[in-house]
Amino acid sequence: MQFAVRPAVVGRLLANMYGILALLTIVPGLLAALTGSVAAPAYGVVVLILGLLWLLARSLPDPERVQKNEALVVVALLFTSSSLLLALPLMSYGIPFIDAWFEAVSGVTTTGLSTLQITDRPVAFLFGRAWMQWVGGIGVVVLALALFVRPGVSASRLGFSDREMDDVVGGTRAHARRVIIIYLVITAVGITALLVAGSSLIDAIVHCMAAISTGGFANYQSSLAGISAPQLWVINGLCLAGAVSFHLYYRSILHTRREELLDNQLYALLVVLVLSTTLVWVVSRLVGLQASPQDLITLTISAQTTAGFSTMDLAALPPAVILVLCTFMAVGGGAGSTAGGIKLDRALLMLQVAYRTLLRSSVTEQVHVRGEKGVEASRVEEAVALIFWFLLVVLLSWLVFLACGYSPMHSLFEVISATATVGLSAGLTSADLPAALKALLCFNMLLGRLEIVAMLILFAPRSWFGRRRALHGRKH
Repeated sequence: MQFAVRPAVVGRLLANMYGILALLTIVPGLLAALTGSVAAPAYGVVVLILGLLWLLARSLPDPERVQKNEALVVVALLFTSSSLLLALPLMSYGIPFIDAWFEAVSGVTTTGLSTLQITDRPVAFLFGRAWMQWVGGIGVVVLALALFVRPGVSASRLGFSDREMDDVVGGTRAHARRVIIIYLVITAVGITALLVAGSSLIDAIVHCMAAISTGGFANYQSSLAGISAPQLWVINGLCLAGAVSFHLYYRSILHTRREELLDNQLYALLVVLVLSTTLVWVVSRLVGLQASPQDLITLTISAQTTAGFSTMDLAALPPAVILVLCTFMAVGGGAGSTAGGIKLDRALLMLQVAYRTLLRSSVTEQVHVRGEKGVEASRVEEAVALIFWFLLVVLLSWLVFLACGYSPMHSLFEVISATATVGLSAGLTSADLPAALKALLCFNMLLGRLEIVAMLILFAPRSWFGRRRALHGRKH
C-alpha cells in the first residue's frame, strides 16, 4: 500500500537540511563582509531565514522511518527553495530577479549556464557562485546524512543507492562522512595543484570548486580560453575526478573481478571519453573545423563529465559536432558522482539489455543467455523510466525553443545542456533570452539535478492526499 507524504516528517528532515545550509552560507557571507561587498547584508538575511526555519521545525518529531516519496519531496523542496533564497545575494549586485534566480539554480544544480556578464566582478561575487556549485556538488543531503540523520532505513532513503550501502563500506552515516572527506581532500589537492601551475589564489579556489563539482563556473567571460595549458590540464583532471563515483575512492578497483570489469564505471568513463574524443576529432576534421587537440579534448571532457568549461566559441560549431556532443552530454558521468546526465551505469545497463535481447532472438527458447539473470527487473524499469522522462523533457523544451524561432541544433544543444546539468552553451543563454525561456531552462536544470522523478513526486496530488502512516508505526 502506498502512503501519502507526512508533512511533519518532511518539515523535520527539511529543517535538518536548512540548518546545514545556514552554516554553509556563512562562509560566502563572511567573505562578502570582509571585502565590503554589497551582498553581505543579503547573505545575513539568508542565514537568518534558514536558521529560523531550522529552529521552528526542531519541535517536530524525529521520524523512525522515512518513506521514499517523503525523501524525494524533501530533496526537491531543498533544491528549489535554496535556489530562491540564494538569489537574494546576487540581486544585491543589481541583477534582475530572473537572472539572479537563473544563476542560483545553475549554481546549486552544478550546471554552469549563465546569463550574466562577469567581467570585473568582485571577489565575493566570483567566490559566492562557485561556492554554490561546490556545496551543490557534495549535496546538502550528504552533509545532513553525516551529521543529523540516524543510520538505517531513514538515512538510506535520502541519497544513496543499495550498491553504495552494502556491508563492505559500512552504514549510511559512515559512507556520507567518507564522501565528505574525499571531497575535501580532492578540493585541497586541486587548489594546491592549480597554485603550483601558476594560478592566482582566487582562480585556484573558484576553478577547483567548479571543476570537482562538475559545475563549470569560471572567473572569465570566455570560460577557460585565456588560462595556461598547465592550469587547463589540472582542471580537466579535476573534472574527471568529480565524474567518478565517490565510493570507488575508498574501495580499491584492483579487487574488481574480471567478470565485473565492464560494470565498473571508472573503466567505462575512460573508454567513453576516448571514444567521444576520437569521434569529435574525426567529425571535426570531416567538416573542416579548425580547433587544436587541446581544445577538443577539453570540450569532450567537459561534455562527458558535465563540467561545462570551454576554451572555444561553441556557437560556431558545425551541426555534426553539436549532435555528437549532445549524445555524450546526455549520458554524463558515473552514478554517485557530482556529474549529471542519465548516468553511465544506466546507459551500460541499457546496452546490456539490448545486447541480451539480440542474443535471445537468435537462439532457441531452451538456450540460456549468459548473464541474463544478473539484470534486476527493478533496475531496468528505473533506467527505462528515467531515460523516457529525460527524453520527454528534452523534446517538449526543444519544441518551445523552436516555436520561439531559435535554431534547431543550438536549441537542442541548450536544452540538453540544461537538463543534463552540463552548462555548455551554443550562445542562446544570455541576458537577451526571454524571461519565459530562462524560467524553462531553470526548470530543466532542477529536473536534471533531481533526476526528474523527485519533482514529479513533489507535484503529484497522490503524494499529498490519501492515507498516511502514523509517525510511530500506526496508520491513521
